[in-house]
Amino acid sequence: MARAARKITEKQLRDIEKAWLSPESIAKANDALVEIIQSLSLPTIFHNHDGELHTSSDGKKVVVAVNSLLANFSYKYYGKEQGVSANSFTDEHQAFFHVNVLTSSDREAAYMLDGMVEATRTLYPEGERPHLHSTDNHGVTDAVFAGLHFINVSLAPRYKQLHKQTIYSFDTRTRDAMKGRALSPKSVINRTRILKQWDKMLHLMASIKLGYSSASHMFRLLSVSKKSSELYKAMQEFGRLIKSSFILSYIEQPQLRRNIQKQLNRIELGQKLSEAVFFGRSGKLMVGTPTEIQKAMAAKTLLKNAIIVWNYLYLSDYCCQLRNESQKQDVIDSIATGSVIAWSHINMHGVYDFDRSPGRSFKSSIAQMRALKVS
Repeated sequence: MARAARKITEKQLRDIEKAWLSPESIAKANDALVEIIQSLSLPTIFHNHDGELHTSSDGKKVVVAVNSLLANFSYKYYGKEQGVSANSFTDEHQAFFHVNVLTSSDREAAYMLDGMVEATRTLYPEGERPHLHSTDNHGVTDAVFAGLHFINVSLAPRYKQLHKQTIYSFDTRTRDAMKGRALSPKSVINRTRILKQWDKMLHLMASIKLGYSSASHMFRLLSVSKKSSELYKAMQEFGRLIKSSFILSYIEQPQLRRNIQKQLNRIELGQKLSEAVFFGRSGKLMVGTPTEIQKAMAAKTLLKNAIIVWNYLYLSDYCCQLRNESQKQDVIDSIATGSVIAWSHINMHGVYDFDRSPGRSFKSSIAQMRALKVS
């Protein structure tokens, strides 16, 4: 970057990094960009008609080109090199609100729960409106269905092979009454196990929500510990009940399936934006400690959100300049059918000029952009 920047040296960049660029400060800067997006009127055109908040997450494999305790080898994903998985999160506005890093051998589900717990603490408070979160098969376990339920988030995954999923009934009477039907429960929830462990389940989730422990750490320990396995099994049983209800809704409601696919398309498009932003050194990480890797992934997320903010401001400014209401509505409708995750207008390989004072980019003020009327 120093070679591509004017009037700034590598030492100055390194000093800035040490003084200001911690994972916490980058996360705060990223939250500020997400809040700018939330304050604008134009992003509301992407709300679904049911008034729900819909978020999604997806993991992406990243090669680590130096020695790292966090990275591991996987010929399937990295060839002869080693790497990690970066789990990114986006909302219906296409703002990227969180990223966490895990080894490629870990399952994404519990780390996804980590990200959602953090998001409900800051950007998306519980109870404001119904909250759905979508992911693919890698982000789904029965226990995570239960964990998200306790933070008022409904897990709404896209199942690759839905016919292989088991539907559970609440009791044997229901299961027996449904036998022979095209869609029927195959097993029964163990209610006794749930009731015996209910207080411990609440204690566990309270500790996670209050930040005393992380979901990924606790779920990993519970799933392998014989002493705590009953608690984890109870979480699984409760999650199966919630999952069964979701599967029935997923089959019954075509609009729900379309909304899930649309939201997953957004996070997958965001992964392509990640590749465009993280182009240096062939997209390989040159840092190895967990803190440095997390910092690099958070900085990449910050750049992605900076692009999304610019796109929203540009489009909002353009709409504010249109005097013909019919033409303005046509433009807004065309934006609503597409995506603001676009970067072909940005020269990623250009020169960074930190010396020149920026001129006024838009004719409209932020207040006018926020007051833009959209239907």
